[in-house]
Amino acid sequence: MNKICKLSAIALLASSTSLMAQSKSFEGVSLGVSLSAIGVEVSGSSTNNATAGTNNGSSASGSLGKVAEIAAVDLSYGFALGPNGIIQVGASYTPGKAKAGSGTFSEATGSTPLADSGKLTLEVKDPYTIYIAPTYVVSKDSAIYAKLGYSAADVNSSSTGSAALSKKPEDLKGITYAVGSKTMLTPNLYLGVEASVTEYDTVSATVAAGTGNDGGRRINADVKTAQGIVTLGYKF
Repeated sequence: MNKICKLSAIALLASSTSLMAQSKSFEGVSLGVSLSAIGVEVSGSSTNNATAGTNNGSSASGSLGKVAEIAAVDLSYGFALGPNGIIQVGASYTPGKAKAGSGTFSEATGSTPLADSGKLTLEVKDPYTIYIAPTYVVSKDSAIYAKLGYSAADVNSSSTGSAALSKKPEDLKGITYAVGSKTMLTPNLYLGVEASVTEYDTVSATVAAGTGNDGGRRINADVKTAQGIVTLGYKF
């Protein structure tokens, strides 16, 4: 009986050591370069601010979308929470800018189109995300995780037509949700795969008043992005 107890203790210790080794594969600093396909959806509406005349309260709505490929840099640190638990804290950054898309708007009163129309273009610059990712270590070479992040980006916008933007949209700010996995290809080199959705706050802009009964427009837009990301990285 005594021998059985000793053998059980040795087996438990060996198992614990093995599990701890699994977590160690994902501890510490990781630096990766990612390539992603990103889909941007912008749905918005515009309302004329005129208080009288044929343009009074006229409104329009529309949407635009774009799929593009972007590259980013990801830096993270993994803290061990036990044999199978890791908390990743990190940030990803995309240098440069990408055109989010462009769309046209044409106002109407009822079913009657107005002559006033225009085109709105959005360009996203230097997006970044700061995140936390609880991670479950499946084996010494693989792990899965869920991610919650704060995302932000600069926005460049332009409007053509009968009037230009008198007040441009503020920078984008939103929340990112993601799920993904990491696979160690070697003791230091890893491959990551991730799917994420970012929901940004509503952005708004004001178009200057034109001639006649045009009181100017208030444009509001909801911006969402969906990404499929592949990362090749190095764990130090």
